[in-house]
Amino acid sequence: MPADDPRRPGRRLLLAGTGTVLLGALTGCGVRLEDDAPRLPLVPTRRPLPAQDLMTALVRDTAALAADASALGDDLGAALATAHRRQVTVLRTTLLRASVPAVDLDPSPSPSPSTTPSSSTDDARRLRSDLAARESAAAAAASSFAAAPAELLPTLAALHAQRVAAAALLGDPARPVGDPPAGTGPTDAVAALRRACYLLEVAAARSGGTRRERAVVTLGVLRTLRDDAARPGQPPPALGFPLPFTVRTGADVDRLVARATTDVRASLGAALPGLLASDAGTGLAAAARWLGAVEVEVHRWGGALVPFPGLT
Repeated sequence: MPADDPRRPGRRLLLAGTGTVLLGALTGCGVRLEDDAPRLPLVPTRRPLPAQDLMTALVRDTAALAADASALGDDLGAALATAHRRQVTVLRTTLLRASVPAVDLDPSPSPSPSTTPSSSTDDARRLRSDLAARESAAAAAASSFAAAPAELLPTLAALHAQRVAAAALLGDPARPVGDPPAGTGPTDAVAALRRACYLLEVAAARSGGTRRERAVVTLGVLRTLRDDAARPGQPPPALGFPLPFTVRTGADVDRLVARATTDVRASLGAALPGLLASDAGTGLAAAARWLGAVEVEVHRWGGALVPFPGLT
């Protein structure tokens, strides 16, 4: 074809076509664009997610918690191990879909214990104490994930709530540090807490013995949460609420408290996006405190622990 033929492709067009073929070959052959990969001409690079290092470390730490919880060898350990494994699956899948390198999510080998317990009882006690301390430390760090992508914040808040519950149930109560969130507060969640407090007052009044003592403890927890979440300008509390069913027997009381606590858990979960929108740091800490405390009460009344309290 003559050099001056108008149908002859120009040099820029040829270079562009070559670049397209190169990019297609690289991506089609499964070349992973790692964060620290060398910069190649015409190959796009992936920017790390906000707080990616924290989230990848969270996946690895959660896998380690699952293994150690399973080693407890009791019902609580089995429940915590199941919850942690589900957390790993959800977080790992989410981060892989965001093109986070799989190698960053792989757990590190567990170090060998520095001392040998003198008996199996000592071993179990040490393992439980160590697990409780790690769950507590993880729960207290909830607000450090404030820079994570907004769409992941509710999941992270619920996960840390589970850490709060786990630490408390293992004997090392945790309270994530943070001031009460600014703004008007989660109005629907406050209404649910008010209703739950009323139902617990009924439960305590219509029971006796150990059951009544448990109801009084749960009522105290819910009242504290209600006062912590309430803000000026919210609608005044109702004088009373209808019972969902007739409460006469101890079994009725158990069912009433179970209904009240699980309803509060769901209401707090639904309030997470609004709670986290204005100030993610204080919102994460508050959500972990509130949902974690409710999760403990759900478990106290025979409810199953869940990996992300408040989320469906």
